[in-house]
Amino acid sequence: MISMFAMAAAATAMQSDTTRASREAFTACLRTYVNQSIEAGKSQADFDRDYPQQCTQQQAAFRSAVVARETALRATRGNAESQADLEIEDARVNFSERFEPPRGAQQAQAATPAAAAPAAEQAQAQTPAQPQ
Repeated sequence: MISMFAMAAAATAMQSDTTRASREAFTACLRTYVNQSIEAGKSQADFDRDYPQQCTQQQAAFRSAVVARETALRATRGNAESQADLEIEDARVNFSERFEPPRGAQQAQAATPAAAAPAAEQAQAQTPAQPQ
C-alpha cells in the first residue's frame, strides 16, 4: 500500500513539472554554446567574457517558469525569484565547468603552479620545527 502511494506521488510530481520544457531549452542552449566554444578553440578569457550573454531568451523563459511554479506552491515572490536565480546559476555553473580551454592554454596555466612549488618547499624547510 505504501509503495502504491509512493508511485502515485512520483507520477504526480512528474506530471506537474511545469519547468521541464523551459529547463531543457535553456540547458540545450548552454550545452550547444559550450560545445561550439570548445570546437572553436576559444580561450578561457574569451569564454568567460561571452558566456553570460548567451542563451538569455531561454534563461528568461526558464526563470518565468520557475517563478510561476514556486508561487503556485505558495512561495513568496521574493523566495520564488531567489529559487529561480539559484536554479539558473546552477545550470550556468554546471555547463561552464565543462568548458576546457585549448591545450596550449592549459599547459601554460599548469606551468605556473609548478614554479611556485619549489618556493613553498624552501619556505617550509626554513621554518623551525615546532616542539610536540
